[in-house]
Amino acid sequence: MKIYFPSYYNSFKCIAEKCRHSCCVGWEIALDGETIEKYEQSGRGDILSHINDGCITLNKDGRCPFLTDCGLCRIISELGDGFTSAICREHPRFYHRVGECIEGGIGASCEEAARIILTSDGYNSFSEIEKDGVDTPDETNFDTLNERKNIYSLLSDRSIPYHERISEICKRYEISENLHTKDEWGEVFSELELLDESHRELISVGRSDSREKYAPYFERFLCYLVFRHASIASDRDNLRARLAFSLLLCKMLENFTASSQPSEEDVIGAAREISEEIEYSEDNTAALIFEFESLL
Repeated sequence: MKIYFPSYYNSFKCIAEKCRHSCCVGWEIALDGETIEKYEQSGRGDILSHINDGCITLNKDGRCPFLTDCGLCRIISELGDGFTSAICREHPRFYHRVGECIEGGIGASCEEAARIILTSDGYNSFSEIEKDGVDTPDETNFDTLNERKNIYSLLSDRSIPYHERISEICKRYEISENLHTKDEWGEVFSELELLDESHRELISVGRSDSREKYAPYFERFLCYLVFRHASIASDRDNLRARLAFSLLLCKMLENFTASSQPSEEDVIGAAREISEEIEYSEDNTAALIFEFESLL
């Protein structure tokens, strides 16, 4: 099966024990039936004792019980990659079907993926990669590929200041840049459930003095969000809402850079946290997209 990935995908490799924000901490780890059956057949009672309702029961500190102190997976080291669940093998990869094409990407909640996304310009070129057995949502008849191409064309023209490019995108897709005041957005954001309450300040908008020198990071982050969320739009109205959602998350990153002089590492870290708290929460994503569907 051929899957189309942004060209920067080829740069991704899990950094394992070097990762400061392990995906084996704080996340529910669901197991597929085939993996559970492997554990049963292997006679590994020490593994089965940590499985409940199809998920691995995390330790009190939120860590996977098979994550070693040095940040490696004990199941992989003792049994091999083939004994981890599909979600562990695939993360942070994601897939969707657009028309007759299957596309894949890497999610920005992973710190290495976020670094690649925000420092690479390959978002509008794609590579074919052979991959086995990938489940994707049903295809849509709406031509999102052409719409996405138009958005990328506008966004990638660096001869025009970043905020002028954003204004043109909003104009073409009839998205007001002032749908809510800062306080009104604050009320909306207060209803979102966050994994880490210390990120609450990051989930905000309102500052307007973000610096143009950070524009390449905004551009790349927005293109990632458009790829992941707008590509699966069911019709033009849904596309507008998903595009507005993507613009909102990018405004959060802009808002972060307006308050100080963050380093590249700081900007990447903020993008990762925004991704983790918003787009990696189905409830938060659905709530914000619904907000835009109501407003547009």
